[in-house]
Amino acid sequence: DPRTTTELINRWERLCGLPDECIPAGTQTLRQRQQRLDAKVNLAGGINEDFYLAQLAALGRQDATITRYDKSTFTCSSACTDAVNAPEWRYYWQVNMPAATNSTWMTCGDPCDSALRIWGDTVVECVLNKLCPSHTYVIFKYPE
Repeated sequence: DPRTTTELINRWERLCGLPDECIPAGTQTLRQRQQRLDAKVNLAGGINEDFYLAQLAALGRQDATITRYDKSTFTCSSACTDAVNAPEWRYYWQVNMPAATNSTWMTCGDPCDSALRIWGDTVVECVLNKLCPSHTYVIFKYPE
C-alpha cells in the first residue's frame, strides 16, 4: 500500500517515475512522499471537479475547494447579479487553498531584492497543472 510503505518506498517511486519535476529529490518528508505516491498510483477518474478534489486530498489539501467560472457572457439582457465574464473565462478555473498554506515573509536579514512575501504550494500547483486539460488554465487562490 503506497500510503503506508516505508521500506519499499524508493522502489515504488522508481516504478512511478517519482520524484518528478514537481518535487526535487530529497526535499520531502516520508509522509509527503507517501501522499504523492498514493496520488500517482491511485490516479483514476475523469476530468471533473471530484477528480481534482480527490487529487488535492491525496496531496494533503482536503479543505481546498474549486470555483468554476460561469460559462455565459454578460450581455445587456443579463440580470444585474450575473457574473461579468468574457467568453474566454470558460477556460479558467480556480483552486481555493485552505488557510494552512505555507508563506514566508521577508526579514531584515534578507537581500534587498528579495520578495516581500512568498506563498504557495508549488507541489500542488505543479501536479494540478500537469493534470488539467491542455485548453484550461488553473488559478490558485491563497488566503491572506
